[in-house]
Amino acid sequence: MRGLFLYGLGCTNEIWKEIENEFLNMDITYIEYPHEIRKEAKSISDITHWVFDKYGHQDYDFIVGHSLGGIIALELVSKFQMKSDKVIFIESNLKPAGAFYRNLLMPKNMEEYGEKVTKMIKREIVYYTSSLIESLQGDFDYSGYVKDTESKIFGIYGDRGVNNYTNRIIDLKLDDETLSRIKFYFIEESCHMPMIENPSDLCLSIKDILSET
Repeated sequence: MRGLFLYGLGCTNEIWKEIENEFLNMDITYIEYPHEIRKEAKSISDITHWVFDKYGHQDYDFIVGHSLGGIIALELVSKFQMKSDKVIFIESNLKPAGAFYRNLLMPKNMEEYGEKVTKMIKREIVYYTSSLIESLQGDFDYSGYVKDTESKIFGIYGDRGVNNYTNRIIDLKLDDETLSRIKFYFIEESCHMPMIENPSDLCLSIKDILSET
């Protein structure tokens, strides 16, 4: 299988380190957005355009995107009509989500991973323009990308340690049509960084998705 992995705002390919070994039997490309591209990008679409120009010459079985990367993945298959059977977005807010989703790591994981993750974000965030950052804050709506593609769409979120929280879908603030196009998975004991907090369960979910016909 051929796949793309796209990381989120303020991240690097370091975030995939704990799950890479699970996909060694596949043709995987872990995309790195160059500093010079990020420094000039005024919107998410500017980065998406670069990704499409560089990687859009072939079809993919799946695209995985974390946070910002998930929006790029959806834009690739909708606006840019890039061919991919499945899009898997991880912790991507398509509209401003409720307070339940506004945390980086589980409190119990902050001691082990907090410093490393925050250092990475502080180091990398300076390479993004303020206008691009603002496009992920305030009043935004990327849900249209879900409706404008024939790719199968999957959304993965951390359960914040509350696996029986009844409003976890409602708090995503998405309309019924958008929700009907997405199959959701929730990773236990993780927040915005499930690939770091609970990589084994994240891999199981991704592999389950890839096995679907």
